[in-house]
Amino acid sequence: MSPVQIDELSISAETTRNESPVHGQSSVVKDIPFGQYVFERVLNSGAKSIFGVPGDFNLPLLEYMYEESSVEKGLQWIGTCNELNAAYAADGYSRYTGKIGCVITTYGVGELSALNGVAGAFAEDVKVLHIVGVSPSKFRENDEYLSHNIHHLIPDMNCDKSPNHQVYFDMVKDRVCCSSAFLDDISTATDEIDQVIVDIYKNSKPGYVFIPVDFADKLVSNKNLIQTPIISLDTVIEPNIITDSTRKAGDKLLKWVYESKTPAVFSDHLVDRFELRKDLRQFITSTQMWNFNSAMGKSTLDEHNPQYLGLYKGAETGKEMQSIVNSSDLILHIGPAKNEVNSGYYTMQFNENARVIELSDKSIKFIERRDENSSSIEEANFIPVIRYVNAHLEKSRLSMSYPPAVKTKPNYECDRNAAVSQKSLKRIIPDYFNDGDVLVVETGSFQFGVPSFKFAREMKYISQSFYLSIGMALPAALGVGCGMRDYPRSHITDQSAVSENYVPRLILCEGDGAAQMTVQEFASYVRYKIPMEILVWNNNGYTVERAIKGPTRSYNDIAPFRWTSLLNVFGDFDNSFNESVTVEKNAELIDLLNTWKSCEQRSNIKLAEVMLPVMDIPEELDLMLINSKSK
Repeated sequence: MSPVQIDELSISAETTRNESPVHGQSSVVKDIPFGQYVFERVLNSGAKSIFGVPGDFNLPLLEYMYEESSVEKGLQWIGTCNELNAAYAADGYSRYTGKIGCVITTYGVGELSALNGVAGAFAEDVKVLHIVGVSPSKFRENDEYLSHNIHHLIPDMNCDKSPNHQVYFDMVKDRVCCSSAFLDDISTATDEIDQVIVDIYKNSKPGYVFIPVDFADKLVSNKNLIQTPIISLDTVIEPNIITDSTRKAGDKLLKWVYESKTPAVFSDHLVDRFELRKDLRQFITSTQMWNFNSAMGKSTLDEHNPQYLGLYKGAETGKEMQSIVNSSDLILHIGPAKNEVNSGYYTMQFNENARVIELSDKSIKFIERRDENSSSIEEANFIPVIRYVNAHLEKSRLSMSYPPAVKTKPNYECDRNAAVSQKSLKRIIPDYFNDGDVLVVETGSFQFGVPSFKFAREMKYISQSFYLSIGMALPAALGVGCGMRDYPRSHITDQSAVSENYVPRLILCEGDGAAQMTVQEFASYVRYKIPMEILVWNNNGYTVERAIKGPTRSYNDIAPFRWTSLLNVFGDFDNSFNESVTVEKNAELIDLLNTWKSCEQRSNIKLAEVMLPVMDIPEELDLMLINSKSK
């Protein structure tokens, strides 16, 4: 596009910035440019790092990121190599911080590239705000321009018919987002963006705001920023306000707990999304109740609690675990994610006489399995309900009497002289973790064994366990690293459990096939100086797919990379910010990880290419495949 064309589409942001009043939020109601409003609102909603790719329809908006007030508050642009990776990074940022992750793209070509990343966030309940810079408002308001096919727009199939200038808005609205706003009236624009952010926090799902390129420089009132200076989970849910529905649900839950002899807590993935780890752990400590993780709820519980009995995933966790679960007369399922992967292909089964309480952000459901009766309190949200229960629990009324539930600990042998395998990784990797570390795991064969690992205290686990888009974890780790820098140690529920001087490590476990999808973001690791430790599993292709079909087919092959040279290629030209090695034997890996584990400096990227057999998969993946084929 020529400079003349660009000038026709937008107002010079630099000129407007120089003419605008002194920026910065204050208690004085005044008019400010909408672009400034957007970033002040994004900042006070929790996003300090903004991910995306520039485009002609978002450039005037992006200029407002560089206002002095925003920079002083820590706002930073993180330019990714493409829009898909930006969406993945925003997803990772939100998963780590619990706040919104923000991605900014441009009309059509940018937003569609990001769509898969946003869809994954929607499927796994992640708070992502997608801001799209769109064509000037005149193309929707002025009859003279309605018929124009502007660049980045999909024309109508009938060449005589005017194009739909909101075609991309129509694609995502009510499909991959909980809330969306195509701004067409500057007088309501601030209210609309605020409402989308409120909805994102309320539903823990992505939201979209489409901003015309000419809106960035238009003046709006800052009164919303004064009246509602912060939008967060607490301001949206208001967990400390006790409603009649909260009291009703909490009292009934407590009644069922008091009547139970063998109650159990199942912590699922919405516990993480709605920041309930601390409250749930308090409840477990107070009651000394049996507790289990689901696969998607991994790291939400304290796995060193004496009453923690491990992972339950239906038939895929074996008869021993099923027997333990079957002895429970009351199941408190907190934040359930009902899907085939999380439930062991719907093989999760409870005692036929058990009571079940399902607690979520939308309702509290009480189920009497014996009588096949159920009732729901729809207006109740599980955050205030659990806080109410913690405040009103009477320990003297608990009457629990558990049978012995000693779970056999698997003994994974590890011959130091043997080649690395998925089996030996089960022995090696858990010993590598320190208290407080953050683990990001890519979709792939290794991922399916991780939920059965015993984690160190206060670890945070991040993985796309249901949507399973390969390549997601590598750019997501960029977002996680930015989140760890913006909000240090914010994932640690009990700060006393981790040495106050310890800086948690960011550990990425990445498959060679998945990495090739998004490997460009190695450049962003270097560019933005994100220290991490990377384990690249080199099993020469798509092993997880080979296990399903076509073990020797060429469609499961990939081109070989020289993995230990990539960080040099992607910007670390003098190898001052990375150290990369290849390991093949268990002894090599153990010695290397012991060195990494004891290193106190977070000053570079450490990468190990770990050679694995082509057809080697964890036993959990094998069980899942067997189970899926029987359905």
